[in-house]
Amino acid sequence: MVRRTGTGGEPDIINTAVDCTAQYLIQIGILRGDLNVTLRMEHPPPDDAPLAAAERRLARSLLHRWRAEADAWDMTDPEPLPVRWTPSRRVASAGKHLPAGSGTDTIAGTFLGLGPRRRLVVLGSAGSGKTVLSVLLTLELLARRLTQGENDVPVPLMLSLESWDARRQPLAEWLVDRLRRDHPGLPPVDGVHPARRLVLERRVLPVLDGLDELPEHRRAEVLDALNAGLGGEGDAVLVSRTAEYARLDQEGKGLRHSTVIESLPLRPGEVAEYLRKARPRSRAAAWAPLLATLRNEPAAPAAWALSSPLMVWLVRRAYEKGPADPGTLADRERFPTRDAVEAHLLDRIVPAAFPPVPAHPGRLHAPRTWDAERAHAWLSYLALLLNRRGESELAWWRLHKAPLPRLLALPALLATGILLSFVVKAAMSGAADASPSSPSSGFLGSTDVAIGILAAAIARSVTAAWFGERLAEPRRSANPLLFVRALRSLDRHARVGPLVRLAVLTGGPVLVVLLLILYAVAGDPVLVSLSVGVVLPVLLTIVYAAPADTVDAAAPDDLLRGERSALVTTLTLVAPLIGAGTSAFLWLDGGGGDWAAVVGSWAGASAMLVLLSPWSRWVLAKCSLAVAGRVPWSLMAFLRDARTAGLLQVSGGTYRFRNRRLQEHLAERRARQQGTSASGPGPIPFPKLSDPRDSTVERTADHYRLRGRSRTLPLAHWALIGVIMGTFVVRMSVSGQWHQPIAWLSLVFWPFAGVLITAVGFLKPRRPLELELTRDGVTSVFGRRRRSYAWRHVEEITVRRAIVRGRDTRFHALQVRLLADAPRPPRRSRMGEGWYFVLSTGPSPHVDPGLAAALADFAGPRWTPPSGGR
Repeated sequence: MVRRTGTGGEPDIINTAVDCTAQYLIQIGILRGDLNVTLRMEHPPPDDAPLAAAERRLARSLLHRWRAEADAWDMTDPEPLPVRWTPSRRVASAGKHLPAGSGTDTIAGTFLGLGPRRRLVVLGSAGSGKTVLSVLLTLELLARRLTQGENDVPVPLMLSLESWDARRQPLAEWLVDRLRRDHPGLPPVDGVHPARRLVLERRVLPVLDGLDELPEHRRAEVLDALNAGLGGEGDAVLVSRTAEYARLDQEGKGLRHSTVIESLPLRPGEVAEYLRKARPRSRAAAWAPLLATLRNEPAAPAAWALSSPLMVWLVRRAYEKGPADPGTLADRERFPTRDAVEAHLLDRIVPAAFPPVPAHPGRLHAPRTWDAERAHAWLSYLALLLNRRGESELAWWRLHKAPLPRLLALPALLATGILLSFVVKAAMSGAADASPSSPSSGFLGSTDVAIGILAAAIARSVTAAWFGERLAEPRRSANPLLFVRALRSLDRHARVGPLVRLAVLTGGPVLVVLLLILYAVAGDPVLVSLSVGVVLPVLLTIVYAAPADTVDAAAPDDLLRGERSALVTTLTLVAPLIGAGTSAFLWLDGGGGDWAAVVGSWAGASAMLVLLSPWSRWVLAKCSLAVAGRVPWSLMAFLRDARTAGLLQVSGGTYRFRNRRLQEHLAERRARQQGTSASGPGPIPFPKLSDPRDSTVERTADHYRLRGRSRTLPLAHWALIGVIMGTFVVRMSVSGQWHQPIAWLSLVFWPFAGVLITAVGFLKPRRPLELELTRDGVTSVFGRRRRSYAWRHVEEITVRRAIVRGRDTRFHALQVRLLADAPRPPRRSRMGEGWYFVLSTGPSPHVDPGLAAALADFAGPRWTPPSGGR
């Protein structure tokens, strides 16, 4: 209680109660004067508290990751690089004007001040610092959120656009998929992964790099999908080289409502001061000539070369230790041009990254060392491999697509199966000796092995239909104790429709129970064999082929360990069920235990599941390339060390080169040594499907008609034949039939049948082909099928890769994208992502100039010329 004398002479009485209960206040009784109450109330947690926790967990994980990358690239040691930017002079900004500046604080603060849409495009030439700007922006945004309490700052998610197939996935679905794959261990919200809510509530900021690294025909598609996915309010940061983005912007394909900036070259004086602080004190004399050149001769070749952050990083690493002399870079006779300086630095970076480390006499094991010359050769091969694919992400599970592993795949599969057949024979002989009454006693038991292989092949085929091409990707983990998590992962990675998923996940267990009930009633042991040996393994294979959420952030080594654990789980859970189900007939019908049958079918199922797994393909690729000297035997350890040295970076579960310029330089050097091209081989030669001499063109002001006849080249059956051949090779080799001539004849039959089907289809009479363009629409005829689209329903028409049922056919076709309110053509015309088939153009995306001119005339702005590409 406080007494205070008022102006009227009577005291003012103020009663104060702090942290008391309502019951205590009631007991106070009658109070005289005012009552001030201060209560401490325990608020219930808000509904989004679990989501906020997941958001903080994601931010911390990203901060740790990008700090490690920045440390590897020396971005902040001894201080952040003085990267400057200015409003772009080549591309006009459609959003808020952003003044010129430098430093991470300024660009982060200014970006957050953009409104009402925060969309930033960072442009620059190769190695100019645009990626450095985006990484420093990412670090500053994460630091503001985690250390300064700015919870309204979105979590920046830096991704490579190469991993986005904009034709199949909208932006939101891609971001959700990457969050789930790269950060599967985030705390669940309402029992599910928080990725979808984080994306839909715009709590993540996509920072997208590598637009210029995409094939030309994909850049416009990606920007269209990006604009559609962002809508009117979405925020994003886009990083690209200036020339590539300027061409897209001139075509009206730029990022809408965006502010466009360009990174500026580093000033020679600032570079000199930065290198002075970064150099070792003991080597001040060696660095003095170069620093003097930067300060006094800004037009020198070395000053021009060191105007990019990439070259500054290269010169730091290359001349950090003696006896390398950085002063030689100032010698104009030895390095007369900027290109000469840059080429020299790019050549020196690999030896500088892997210096010889002397063994210490007090250590039991010498430190890991990599020979610089061999490391250069290994990295050059990997760079050339990526260049020829038109990719920048190095994924260990795609390494088997290199020419050498693909050539050795079938012989290696056959040889491994033959070796396994001796092991299986010895194991079955021992099991037969333990059960003399076994019908397989003294017999190899090839039937049991073949049945096990067939059951595993059925399980794998159903799983392939469930996950599509994702089946070739690694499984992070398959812990039998985390069954519920595996079910969630199974549902979200499925490629089948929701009705099929519901039918399988509910009908499968019901079918297992029903078969067991029928056995109890009818007593037929075949029902148990079907239930335990076929249906249940199929269900478990589907469940444990999906990624399980057991780690926080996926890295290449994590994915490899997860794939191995998934393989072990499959061998110890699925394969024994197949073995038990296969031998259930003998156990229940004859009453005798046939252990040889169990061992044989288990071995056959195990061989099938192992030999066709991503892990076995990885082992084949690594061993074959290591024997050829193209990669080291300890490839993953080498890639980790290359990343620690700053040559590589981690992008989700894949590696990327530190800079595209470095990848291209290494690839070109390797290609020159081999006398080949760094951009890849030429197009695959295909037979001509149509003869131009048989084609006629009618052209008037309001009409264009192309008539001709064309052949068909059936290729779709080869995917099925490949699966059959793989299964047959495993069956023939593991079951011990490889020594029988009839088995080899059967093996040759399948490729012969494939060639025969292709040849018969190609030699069939040519079918009529017609394409008609009018002012009203486009009509195509091929054989008996006729397709027609009115221009008022068409949003865009172009030549794209043909996607049939989610699979890339490697052929191109003239396709249209329809408006939302347009009538939908038959299902067989669908190409995915709103595109519909018009007419096939063959393996090449190029269009006859006459047809292209007609499309531009009749379709108008709807026509988008193809840009080539793979």
